[in-house]
Amino acid sequence: MFQNLMYSIQNFYQIRIVEYFESLYENPLKLVFGILDIAIVIFLIYKAVKILRKTRAWQLLKGIAVLIILTLVTGWLNFGILNYILSSVMMYGGFALIVVFQPELRRGLEQLRN
Repeated sequence: MFQNLMYSIQNFYQIRIVEYFESLYENPLKLVFGILDIAIVIFLIYKAVKILRKTRAWQLLKGIAVLIILTLVTGWLNFGILNYILSSVMMYGGFALIVVFQPELRRGLEQLRN
């Protein structure tokens, strides 16, 4: 299993990363747009965390992060039943969050306008 993982990582590195850097060498403008894209995403994440830290949603986000980490770990450890349960909770939990936190979502969107 470990050899297979190492082969997959090496294959990913050779195919994806090396080809990506070769394409950047051929088209330097793509690098500028990539850096700009990353900067915008980092700024938006920073603003979202800054806004959410003042609300009850921060505790919710920490809980969601724990669920995501548990789902990933159970997938890596091949815990089939537990992984299925956590994946199902996460899939349907998104809809439940929208319904339960609809007033908070509305307030948050109104804050973005200001």
